[in-house]
Amino acid sequence: MDYVLKHMYERLFSTGRIGRVEIKNRVVMTPMGTVIAAPGGGVNDDIIAYYEARAKGGVGLIESELCRVLNGAGAAMTCQLAARNLADVAGLARLVDVVHKYGTKIFIQLHHPGGQGSSAIGGEPIVAASAVKSPTAYETPHALQVEEIAKIESAFISGALFTKMAGADGVLLHGAHGYLINSFLSPYLNKRTDDYGGSLENRMRFLLDIIRGIREQCGGDFPIGVRLSVEEFLGKEGNDLEESCRICEVLKEAGVDFIDVSCTIPGSPEVCACIEPGTYEQGWKRYMAAEIKKHVNIPIIAVCNIKEPDVAEEILVEGCCDFIGVARGHLADPEWCNKAQAGKAQTIRKCIGCLSCFQEIESQRHVKCAVNPKLGREREFENPKYNGQGRTVVVVGGGPAGIEAALLLDSRGFHVVLFDPAKRLGGTLNIADKGVGKEKITRLVDGLIAQVSASDIELRMGEEATVEKVKALSPCGIFVACGAIASMPPIPGIDGKNVVTAEDVLIGKAQLKGDCIILGSGMTGLETAEVVLKAGHRTTIVDMLHEIGQGVPIMVLIDIKRRLSEYGPAYMLGHKALEIAEDGVVLERVADGEKVFVNAETIILALGVQPRKEVLKAFRDAFPQAHIIGDANRGGRILEATQEAYGKAFVFES
Repeated sequence: MDYVLKHMYERLFSTGRIGRVEIKNRVVMTPMGTVIAAPGGGVNDDIIAYYEARAKGGVGLIESELCRVLNGAGAAMTCQLAARNLADVAGLARLVDVVHKYGTKIFIQLHHPGGQGSSAIGGEPIVAASAVKSPTAYETPHALQVEEIAKIESAFISGALFTKMAGADGVLLHGAHGYLINSFLSPYLNKRTDDYGGSLENRMRFLLDIIRGIREQCGGDFPIGVRLSVEEFLGKEGNDLEESCRICEVLKEAGVDFIDVSCTIPGSPEVCACIEPGTYEQGWKRYMAAEIKKHVNIPIIAVCNIKEPDVAEEILVEGCCDFIGVARGHLADPEWCNKAQAGKAQTIRKCIGCLSCFQEIESQRHVKCAVNPKLGREREFENPKYNGQGRTVVVVGGGPAGIEAALLLDSRGFHVVLFDPAKRLGGTLNIADKGVGKEKITRLVDGLIAQVSASDIELRMGEEATVEKVKALSPCGIFVACGAIASMPPIPGIDGKNVVTAEDVLIGKAQLKGDCIILGSGMTGLETAEVVLKAGHRTTIVDMLHEIGQGVPIMVLIDIKRRLSEYGPAYMLGHKALEIAEDGVVLERVADGEKVFVNAETIILALGVQPRKEVLKAFRDAFPQAHIIGDANRGGRILEATQEAYGKAFVFES
């Protein structure tokens, strides 16, 4: 068995080296924003706990989140790391010391947002190489004057020195994703006509000046890396892979120790390629790192949308890169490395690419994860009470909320009995994974099942919980996570034979005929539309709102809109359904009440969900202290279900 474990991920868990720094394995937690650090910039206990959990989880190298080197226009987030002055050194040193306890190395990522910034955060007008407005920004940046450029270069150089003083193992310069350094490098963003624009030599001047200054201040043995968007998907308007190979060759000659290979910028048709939704394949970007590696003989870190160690090992064995980036995988499970190395990869909580993490940060809230409710709350949930003493707790329902509550209660020493009428755990996840490209949800459920199997939870699968069955167990507590049912508003004809639910379409229960109308353009409606369109049915998507995808993360929405556009669905937005007939639906335009009839043979309802009122009433009457969680409480994302379940199970006292 020891031999098998040793060779299971032999390349992944071999030691590597970047410059003078030896790294215990080939897994790098690549940078991600968190909005956990101190307001105004700096280290606090919460950000230390966040990084400590990942270091304890076995990762070889951490590349930190965005670390500002300046306030004002240099601020990217309300709460982020900072290396602005000597006052920041002590906090960074605390962070470094904690990470080092576990043998993990840490490079601090120095950053300036450039045209991706916001005056609402920094309190100053935003700046960039040129006055080119980003499609994702609300403001046009001020084009930097030469004297301003010199001040920012100095701030980067000083920031590197402060991180070295703090004991960090190296620095990463963020030169990707449309941020300030990238705004000089990319011809798409750089329209200057002076010594900082035009030729490749000029566009690289800003970055090379920074690197030269860091070398002078920090010495030749302090690792410096650059994160690059090596493919902007803009042809020769931006930096393509060919041009980026030349950039990397120059950087290598300038003394850069490693390249972190990323891609895309705002304004690119492939903007989703940076933070991919779940439909993107693991490892799809490996060709970029492989091409860069052909041109430079310094370590390459590949960011490849990795969720599983098998894929990471495969890419390393292929020789595409020297280190593999696992970013959101570490949000989902800080123990990603330890579980893989221990031969328990099947129990890893795998990122599903839902981008709830990104959506929370964009809303100026701390990062959260649909499959890891402890993310960003590591200190709050640090020590669950172990006081179950074998007492019975019943969980009604085996969806994401029920599983989350059951696992935590089991770890607290309670005897958990979980009822679910289905044969497979997962609840509505076993419907959500039926959409196109949703296999990552299937793997998430597999992982949850593996965790439950490794616990002492007593499963009553294929068995509907009743008040009588639960009472017979004399539980000290009950968590009701029985899910919800499709909303059925009082629309005339809604009970017709030609009306089906999105759920029935996704699981293949509904028989579709002819043209289809989908009522509702939320995520369920859009994913159902893709299934229906792919099956060859002309489809009209109807919604009262004037925009589809209300509440859907922007990258996910961009992705699914692009995929739907291949089939050309019709949209009737700003319309509500008045009546469903055998041959279509009567719609009313919300703006002026004008009515229109749309022909269709099949009407599909994707109008959200509502609690199972009769089931809830029965359990509430019998158990007034019952905890109602997940969709049984209110319909929402996986994120809300798991957060609520974990929180209530954490504080549960019988």
